[in-house]
Amino acid sequence: MRQIGWSVHFVFWFLFVFEETAHAQSIGGKSRLDFLQLPTQAKSTALGTNHLTMGGNDPAIFLQNPALLDSTKSNNVSLNLMPYLADTKFLNLAYANRLQKSSGTWAVGLQYLNYGTMVETDDIGNVIGEFRAADYGLSAGYGHMLGAFTLGGTIKVVGASVEAYNTWGLALDWGGVFKHPREDMTIGFVVKNIGFLKQNYTGATTPQLPLDIRAGITFKPEYMPVRVSVTAHHLNKFDMVYNDPALFFTYDINGNRIPKKTGLAEKLTRHLALGAEVLIHPGFRILLGYDHLRRQELRLTDRGALAGFSFGAWLRIKRFEVGYGRAQYVPGFGSSSLSIVMNLKNGFVREPVTVSRPIK
Repeated sequence: MRQIGWSVHFVFWFLFVFEETAHAQSIGGKSRLDFLQLPTQAKSTALGTNHLTMGGNDPAIFLQNPALLDSTKSNNVSLNLMPYLADTKFLNLAYANRLQKSSGTWAVGLQYLNYGTMVETDDIGNVIGEFRAADYGLSAGYGHMLGAFTLGGTIKVVGASVEAYNTWGLALDWGGVFKHPREDMTIGFVVKNIGFLKQNYTGATTPQLPLDIRAGITFKPEYMPVRVSVTAHHLNKFDMVYNDPALFFTYDINGNRIPKKTGLAEKLTRHLALGAEVLIHPGFRILLGYDHLRRQELRLTDRGALAGFSFGAWLRIKRFEVGYGRAQYVPGFGSSSLSIVMNLKNGFVREPVTVSRPIK
């Protein structure tokens, strides 16, 4: 009965904050510090970026959903490297540990997106020097178990620097997950990037954080060596479609050009990301993912190729786990990420994985 009571409070808390937050911030080209939406580990890259219910030992997963912080991450440290667009480089560091005599686990993380050195010129184009640009975030998270439920929160100091111009602020993530006590199934939600930004230059609008409300499920069918993740992202804005009027149009009966309309099914599927872990061996997995929004926004007008698809692999070698993820953006171009996770004490807590079971 106690767990039922906690679950009722959990649901009502989520619905209240969902309603309040959805009207507080916006998305769609109006936000700053969009590096906060990038994947923080190779596994996230390979499975489709947005998933919030997948398990594992990588402490950086708390940057996806702080409610995933549990004892399996205790004394684990991780490093993720992702060469990104136009020779930019994205770095993530994370460490987690369990509180003694408590059901809670805490973690800290660092995110750093380096844009490199750029040439500085005056008003008529003369080179007068160089400057650097970067985005950064320093995070602290906590997850607490309540029976089959885990609630978690993360506070982040975030900012960006371009020459002498700076943006900084505070952001909060909070979420919850339910792990089935007998089945391999996790259900959860997360509200990401609630907060504010300040800047030392005058802008036309007040800068906003990239708010994202997500809900998802990860499950393994009983007799299949596959674990599937389904995630709905950007629930705070229903219509995610942008049809360029210069490219997507039709004509009325009088021959006048009118914008092309998008159907309900397409609007719904742009919120979905799919991922699958093929459990080949307890120490080795193949990872596959698909994000429909990314495919529709980044595919070329004449062909889509593998835009929106992602893939990777995961390998455990004693006290180390190595992950690789590759996300395809446009035909012929994408980005890769490499993650290394290490346990600093007695080895990883082994995840119970059944590769296959005979049907009785």
